[in-house]
Amino acid sequence: MLSLPGHLIHIVATIRAVIGLLTPPVAARESHALMLQLLFNRVGRAARLFARLYALWQANRLPTPRRPRARRPPQATPAPSRAQNPPIPRAKSWFVNAGRHHAGLAHAQLVAFLERPDLPEFLAAAPTAGRYLRPLCRLLAVPQPTFLALPPRPGPRRTPRPATPRAPSLRNPILPPGDKPFRPYVLAAARHFRKKYGRD
Repeated sequence: MLSLPGHLIHIVATIRAVIGLLTPPVAARESHALMLQLLFNRVGRAARLFARLYALWQANRLPTPRRPRARRPPQATPAPSRAQNPPIPRAKSWFVNAGRHHAGLAHAQLVAFLERPDLPEFLAAAPTAGRYLRPLCRLLAVPQPTFLALPPRPGPRRTPRPATPRAPSLRNPILPPGDKPFRPYVLAAARHFRKKYGRD
């Protein structure tokens, strides 16, 4: 039986073969080719980093996990320049639809990989490895199992607002301690008096 890194490398090899079969459209041949090259490199890098973490886990040399950071307020993103790489499509199933039955083979391979009994144990010891598997699940339209779900991040601490005292009124008068609020007929009479004779 293949090891976890060997199994993942086999899946990435299938994905790279599908990338080589994709024909870029004539209208956007250059940008599409750059995007496929970027995807080709990313999936290979994910497999290499996954294998590195697995080797550290087997040698009992995994780094201590960092504490999750509080979420920062969203910042304005700068406008993309022409020199930046074209973005990889984020539409669901775009790669499977483009690669057809060849991508379907990679889909089935990833499903079998996620069903391995030794994978949850490794991810529990090295949660960082999940960041290399979640993009592959999105790429091949494979539902993420529960052990791949991200833990909720702690939100920013909110200081409670000081209670602002309400202005006294006929409905909400400020009464001395021990006094009772006005009866409804007293409030109705006061409103009628103010409406007829004014505030003075």
